[in-house]
Amino acid sequence: MSAIDDSKLIEESFCSITGAIFKILPKSSLPFSLYRMNSSSGRFTPITIPGKTIISAEKQAIAEDCEQGLIFIKFTDITQCRPYFLPHLPVVISDISHSIPEKELAALLIEGLRENVDKIYTDSIKLHFKNFQKTLTAVGELLHENSDLLWMMIPMLDSQHSLVNKALSNGVIGAAVLLHAREIKPDVNIFVDALFALFLCDIGLSNLPEFVLGKEFCLSLDEQKRIRYHPISSVEVLSLTNSLSKNALRAILEHHERLDGSGYPRGVTNNNLSWLGKLCGAVDSYVAMTMGRPGKKSMPTVKALKILYSESTQYDPNIIYALEKVTYRE
Repeated sequence: MSAIDDSKLIEESFCSITGAIFKILPKSSLPFSLYRMNSSSGRFTPITIPGKTIISAEKQAIAEDCEQGLIFIKFTDITQCRPYFLPHLPVVISDISHSIPEKELAALLIEGLRENVDKIYTDSIKLHFKNFQKTLTAVGELLHENSDLLWMMIPMLDSQHSLVNKALSNGVIGAAVLLHAREIKPDVNIFVDALFALFLCDIGLSNLPEFVLGKEFCLSLDEQKRIRYHPISSVEVLSLTNSLSKNALRAILEHHERLDGSGYPRGVTNNNLSWLGKLCGAVDSYVAMTMGRPGKKSMPTVKALKILYSESTQYDPNIIYALEKVTYRE
């Protein structure tokens, strides 16, 4: 089929919505039309006018038809739904993710995760952790079911250094390693558990100024001490949520430890490190190297991988090989 035909097909394709999705859409100034499908003919008829208020009587009828699977939106209007979908990502994933084109769904997942990560890293983990937990769990379960979404999500990551960008890259790249680069696919609960460790290992740095976090060199002794303490402070703040497993908390504590005992905060060696801790450490190092900072361009993937391979006394070579499989694809 030609590109023109594909474009036309998408333009004329529709996505069904549930009552829960209709509930989160605005009833006034909705910028696109809703469509009702005639169950006999299969034809789609617009039932709302863009920008016009949906009156109460119409709301009730539309809500009832949603439960019958008769109300739809156009694929081409899904982008306009993002402002309404993002605060309710778990509902969107549960109800209509199967109907959304994968590229649009991948973009929605990245943007939704970014918003949630930003709130706990730059605002308050106490206020926003429950929503973050619900969202990450829903996203994790979806990725476990449809892991090919990760291939679309990885190119959408931002390589400019910030705690939010780094957490998002750690999580998405680490998820790809777990689902695409290992012989055995992990159980969904173990996978989601690992996601929390990957996304949250640097939460203890969130109280440091951005200019300190952006530095590579010339850190003061106090700045060095505070940075080296962050695995402990990450575990301390996350323990207060009573939500993370012991395995996830252990991996977070270990993500700067190294096989030869040269890491921090405890200087433990290979046999005393968990596999998830080693994974978090390798992914975190790779992401840190490939992120751009003020006055420093991001390091190419191939160079970062060569450095990790050369430091075989610090990183598990099998994990670096798995990382290579998902970051250096032809």
